[in-house]
Parts: sequence; C-alpha cells; structure tokens
Amino acid sequence: MANEKKGKVSLTIRSQRNNSKNALSNDASKLKELNQAFEEPKKAKTTKKAKKEKKEKKPRKLNAYMVFAMEVRESVKKNHPTASIIEIAKKIGEKWRAMSDAEKAKYKK
Repeated sequence: MANEKKGKVSLTIRSQRNNSKNALSNDASKLKELNQAFEEPKKAKTTKKAKKEKKEKKPRKLNAYMVFAMEVRESVKKNHPTASIIEIAKKIGEKWRAMSDAEKAKYKK
C-alpha cells in the first residue's frame, strides 16, 4: 500500500509471521527507489572555473545617451545644487529629448 506525502512515498509494511528479513529489506530498497523517483532533480553545482569564466565578460560600450549624460551631469549639478539624483537624471533626460538627431550623432561612437 503506497501513500504520497509531500513528494515522498512511504510504504506500509505489515508484519506477518512468515515474512523473512529478505522481504523487509526488499521493501526498504523499493522505498528508496520510489523516493528517489519522486525527488526533484538537484541543481548542478557551479564550479569555481565556471564562475570565473562568467565574471570575465567584457563590458558593453556606452550608448550615446550615457556618454551625453556623463558629460552634462557636472554642469547640471552646478546649475541645480540642491537637486536630488533623480531630479538631475530627469533634467538630463529632458535635455537629451530636446536635442536634434544631428546633435545626438556627435555622441554616437
């Protein structure tokens, strides 16, 4: 008789006068097999070598907006000394949107 509880199977073993030790060990081995079948597969461990290879990715090139933002940020900070980081970013974004495509082309490399 098999009962399922939270992904594991347990067997109910009834004691009988004629059961031998071999029958009990067979039931125990069947129980192990069933539990292994219902267990979720374990995730493969990442090795140190795999982690190191993952870290060695080359950084991407900055897009035109980021190059523009890096150049303009200091002047925006000087013009608005009490502005928060978010407000500065919004003002830089407004400047970028106000620029023409010809002006933006200067920052594309």
